[in-house]
Amino acid sequence: MTALEDRDSVIQLIGGYIVSNAIRAAGDFGIFSLLDVDDGLTLTEVALGARIDEAHLIRLLRTLQQAHLVEEAGNRFHLTSPGRLLVPEREGTLANFARNFTSPLFQRSWDSLEETLRTGTPGFFLVNQQSIYDYFAEDDAANALFNGAMQEEAAATATAATTIITLAENERVIDLGGGDGTFLTKLLQANPTATGTVFDSPAGIANAPSVIDRSSVANRCDFQAGDFFTAIPRNGTTYILKSVLQDWDDERAYQILRTCAEQVPAGARLIIIGNFIPDDFDRNAAVGYLTDMCMLVISGGRERTLDDLRRLLDRAGLPTASLSHRRVGPLTAVELTSAP
Repeated sequence: MTALEDRDSVIQLIGGYIVSNAIRAAGDFGIFSLLDVDDGLTLTEVALGARIDEAHLIRLLRTLQQAHLVEEAGNRFHLTSPGRLLVPEREGTLANFARNFTSPLFQRSWDSLEETLRTGTPGFFLVNQQSIYDYFAEDDAANALFNGAMQEEAAATATAATTIITLAENERVIDLGGGDGTFLTKLLQANPTATGTVFDSPAGIANAPSVIDRSSVANRCDFQAGDFFTAIPRNGTTYILKSVLQDWDDERAYQILRTCAEQVPAGARLIIIGNFIPDDFDRNAAVGYLTDMCMLVISGGRERTLDDLRRLLDRAGLPTASLSHRRVGPLTAVELTSAP
């Protein structure tokens, strides 16, 4: 690359926040939904539907084009394949995920990044003087948006995750930190003799009743509020921690695993599913590196390598001699069996 091309590349990286805010604004104006039509729309048609002046709108659309979310052909604007993931009504959507992580509530946390790097204190805490989970317990609207974002993430990975979990007949699955039950209901649908419980904080399971009731496994799935730092249900044969440990620093993650070591019944399995990052830098792990930084700033958690996880498991007293793991796409499932 030439010096000017390097310069342009750096400017584009610096301008990443512009793209994030453009995605949020386009979602708020319903632009992704408007463009979700086979023939696309003209600039005038989009402006009328979104109620935005054409002179301002074209600047937003050009930014979305540069981000490969929108394309133009014959003076008509269309969504690209990635752009369709931001349409709220579509299967596999990331619309709430985008709204949550580009919201002012989350973005303000990054203003304190330098202090977070110096001290390890999450930017969210520095700005709001409470942890993100305590905040959600008090703000129903923010909690609902966050749960919607997590539901989209769970739905996007649920099918892949179910393929790396094998259940025997009549198993009882406890989904620790299972949120609204999106993942567990998918797993039970794939295993018709299994039953299960979604276990999470009161705020975490706020939407679980409706998700379970709408599913085809409502007669085999229930939910329970609690605190996995202190106690978990003791009637399971398989326990799952999916995308949970990453939310917490090592000490809190250890406490969760220590609870499992003490309370998972003898002979039951513990399966930990996550987006583990490689020991050495790998450009294919880009999402993992981004979420790792996000965890540092928002919750104080971190993405881990498999060796990091093994050290936590050993410290918690969980058996790792026969530990096994399977990978599908970005997800890895680590399985171990409680001592008999």
